[in-house]
Amino acid sequence: MIKAILIDGDGATLKKTKYFSDVYAEEYHVSEEKLRPFFKDKFKACQKGKADLKEELQPYLTSWGWKGTMDEFLYYWFHTQTIPNQPVLDVLRDVRTKGIKCYLVTDQEKYRANYISNELRFKEFFDDCFYSCDLGFIKTQKEFFDILFSKVNLKPEEIIYWTDDDIEMAREIGINASVYTTFENFKEEVSLLLRV
Repeated sequence: MIKAILIDGDGATLKKTKYFSDVYAEEYHVSEEKLRPFFKDKFKACQKGKADLKEELQPYLTSWGWKGTMDEFLYYWFHTQTIPNQPVLDVLRDVRTKGIKCYLVTDQEKYRANYISNELRFKEFFDDCFYSCDLGFIKTQKEFFDILFSKVNLKPEEIIYWTDDDIEMAREIGINASVYTTFENFKEEVSLLLRV
């Protein structure tokens, strides 16, 4: 019996957008070569909670041509790249009225995680939000799900999971995982699987 839905942030409960590095490169005329090293290295550590985004970003902002403050940079980043996918959230709200738990599972560093939970009020839409920065692992790692299972007291077979990226690990450990493609497909799958 299905007792919970896990669903991703970016590309599912948050609208699919261009990568922030691509948007910034276009708008501020900065080469991808200048941006790539940070996002391929330092940013990954921030997502696992092993480094602080503000501290890691500081040495880069001048060379990236940013004239404002760190907080202004983060506001620009989060405000333009973190847009709720309201139809998906509405489906999840309906699902929760049927007694099925809904959990956000997403790779985020702590400042954007806070923005999603509090500014976008996702903590009100979900029974809990599981961020990689809090768990110390990203969601393609088994340890991410091991910690999640211990917190929600559920078995893999009691969960349905949607993400717009890699589902291999989730399937490997027994979760019924699907790639989120469109809202229409998601809504249809939810209706079929949960009969709601």
